Amino acid sequence: MKVTYICDLCGQPQETVEIDNVEIEKLGINTLTPAEKEDIIKYNDEQGLLLYSLCPSCFEEKFVQGPGWSDL
Repeated sequence: MKVTYICDLCGQPQETVEIDNVEIEKLGINTLTPAEKEDIIKYNDEQGLLLYSLCPSCFEEKFVQGPGWSDL
């Protein structure tokens, strides 16, 4: 099965991997609540399993630099 990681903020695909036997535990999504799963996990016939997370650039912008960081 094809698994595609997509940035939840900028919408850019980050990585696509082909996994023969998808085990939820190996993807790390087995600990999510049903609401989190609904928000993060989607399926598309063309792209396979879609997992929404943050790309490194958006993560840094949102959590490392934060608002007003450049003003310091």
